Amino acid sequence: MVKKIWTDPVWSKVISVGIIGLLTLGYTKFVSVTEKVTYREAFNKILEIKIEVIYVVLALVAYWVLKFAYRKLIKKEKAYYSSKQQKLRSLNKTTDPNTGILFKWSVFFDYETPFISDLTAFCTKHGDTPIRFLGDSCSIQGCENSIQRIDRLAVKNLIESDLIDRWEKIK
Repeated sequence: MVKKIWTDPVWSKVISVGIIGLLTLGYTKFVSVTEKVTYREAFNKILEIKIEVIYVVLALVAYWVLKFAYRKLIKKEKAYYSSKQQKLRSLNKTTDPNTGILFKWSVFFDYETPFISDLTAFCTKHGDTPIRFLGDSCSIQGCENSIQRIDRLAVKNLIESDLIDRWEKIK
């Protein structure tokens, strides 16, 4: 419950103001006792403390530098995907040796189970640059891949089955 209140945007500010107020009152009591003045005189003396602008600027710069150093050097940003998941995500293309069709996809995870998205087919029989399929076949007339059609659902199922098998072996 304390953590919930502390992380609440309003109550965290109320608590921090309360802490600063208690510290100010405690310091005022300390000053009144050590300098043998009344509590009111000590409080007024604290209110009259003057801080030069350069010290405020230096404090802000030091805060920003420390915050940057903490984020970049000390606190390593946690990757969204684990190293095992990233390894599986790098398996995102394959070429069918019989037909010369290059398949590319993206790998994502649904509760630790891999699945693919954005399955795209390319024909590699036309020089160095693969040609993207239009629909379910090669767009170049006369190509053997323009005659035969691919079943995207079957290909997706085969790729996902292979990925799940690899994922189980990595775990």
